[in-house]
Amino acid sequence: MQRRQKQIQPTDLKMRAIGAVVREFRERAGDSQERLSGECGFDRTYISRVERGIINPTVGRLWQIADALKTPLSQFAKRMELWVTDHQSSSPRRSDTKRP
Repeated sequence: MQRRQKQIQPTDLKMRAIGAVVREFRERAGDSQERLSGECGFDRTYISRVERGIINPTVGRLWQIADALKTPLSQFAKRMELWVTDHQSSSPRRSDTKRP
């Protein structure tokens, strides 16, 4: 049985971008998820859920994360836009799928 590839919705793609960028900047800073969440005052599982694209952090929380990583929020935003652009071309688009 062949598996159908699940189409990634735009919202899911953006949440994955947030997570990928948070992980990228955290790892670049040499921080663990636990240390970062502690510095931000979040539950220790919060950063993990953000990085996995399970939850969508508010701008305020994203700003706290950026501040803890000593990175301007604008750099996070630029990197997220690039990530989405890079991954949109590799995922099926609505116009590319045929309806029965």
